[in-house]
Amino acid sequence: MVFSRAENTNFVTLNGVMEVTKADVERAFGRAVSSYEVQPLDPHLRLHSVTGGVFRVRADGDSAVLKVVRHGVDDDPGGLWVAGGDVAHRNYWKREWLAFDSGLLDGLPPGVRAPHTLHTTQPSDDECWIWMEDVRGRTAHAITLDDYEVVARALGRMQGWYAADPARLPSQPWLSRDWLRGWADTSAGQLKAVGGEEGWDDERLATLLPYRQRAMEVWAASREQLLRIVETSQRTVVHLDFWPHNLFVADDDVVAIDWSQVGIGGIAQDLDQITLDTVWMQVMPDADIAELERRIVPSYAEGLRAAGYDVDEAVLQRWYAAAAAVKYVPLLELQVMTARDPAKVAFAEQRAGRSFAEATATKARVVRRAIELGESALGS
Repeated sequence: MVFSRAENTNFVTLNGVMEVTKADVERAFGRAVSSYEVQPLDPHLRLHSVTGGVFRVRADGDSAVLKVVRHGVDDDPGGLWVAGGDVAHRNYWKREWLAFDSGLLDGLPPGVRAPHTLHTTQPSDDECWIWMEDVRGRTAHAITLDDYEVVARALGRMQGWYAADPARLPSQPWLSRDWLRGWADTSAGQLKAVGGEEGWDDERLATLLPYRQRAMEVWAASREQLLRIVETSQRTVVHLDFWPHNLFVADDDVVAIDWSQVGIGGIAQDLDQITLDTVWMQVMPDADIAELERRIVPSYAEGLRAAGYDVDEAVLQRWYAAAAAVKYVPLLELQVMTARDPAKVAFAEQRAGRSFAEATATKARVVRRAIELGESALGS
């Protein structure tokens, strides 16, 4: 659907609420425009209540992206992606807008970059707009195995620059901190829901069932140990939603979008989003996870070294393994809880483009690898 400016108006109304005015467009583009149109982008991918909409705005042969962030209302206040009102909240609703508005993202060191900021506004107390560069490149399913090496190297360069000199780390209070602990605490509450027998007779979960007990044991006995391992890693700037749909690759230019979780975290903490999440989220559902890791982890280490931060690769592997285990072992419960809700199953199948049983078989491989990574980190 494309919204065009009516002949005698100076604004486009979206969803009967938002008005994108000609003045807004001209401020973002930095020049006068004769006409413009607004097109929604990827509405089926938005799971976060902090995202009010993402739109491509075209004007006189040029284009920009408008992202609306908001303090949304969540059906499940205990969910993984709720909108927080406090700056210390894991999903503080205004964080991405502040990251663009403050200039933090335009000032990232070489490596992974963010789209260039064009304009920022705050139309109301609970809604902010980010106008940004309309980036191009291979993304999501179009990213190749070779691209993943480029992405990992670029991520290492950016994060290694901060790790090499902790004085370079930004200190804004709205940056996320202890994000993984917040994720683990929320997941721990939900994981209790799958401790019983309800739902496990669902044939669609058959491929997940063999890993149930082992996952529960690793999680119950070792979650705190794994978190402590992650927290021994050098601090750096982390993205925390670094999955293929948020990446654009063109030659050596690697752009990440959706910085809503940006903050201070550990070296290697973003890597599982391009290894395990690539499979979990059905971007490359049949990919060999071990092959992804063989390409990505060493390339990331190269990027770190290029930025002046050297680390033993066995230590780096342990940090990666611990973070991946904390993130993905408890996702076993997410699949089980989804199976109980027909509406969620339908949404998951539409999003993945395959049956729930097929997707579960893929995700079982991810859970198995997350368990193996956790056990290896603990045994190192």
